[in-house]
Amino acid sequence: MVGGIGAALLEHTLTDPRDGRIVNANLADYLVPVNADVPALKAIHLDGRDEVADPIGAKGLGEVVLVGMAPAIANAVFHATGRRVRSLPITADALL
Repeated sequence: MVGGIGAALLEHTLTDPRDGRIVNANLADYLVPVNADVPALKAIHLDGRDEVADPIGAKGLGEVVLVGMAPAIANAVFHATGRRVRSLPITADALL
């Protein structure tokens, strides 16, 4: 959940147009969400086994669930502001 919030609102790779190098290629310059950026979250565990995908019955989602986070946040921004943002990250400049 935190990764999806970061992808939608903070994470952005900056490229130097002169030579194509990534300008913010370290964690000091690349913004990722921290505790102060994320509201209280509640994860819910769903019971059940998935023996088709995994012989031991474990269910793993990993980064697959990140796919819907940014569009959901963009849709919430649209409903709150009336502006449709189609590029990430969603910043205040995109709403002006």
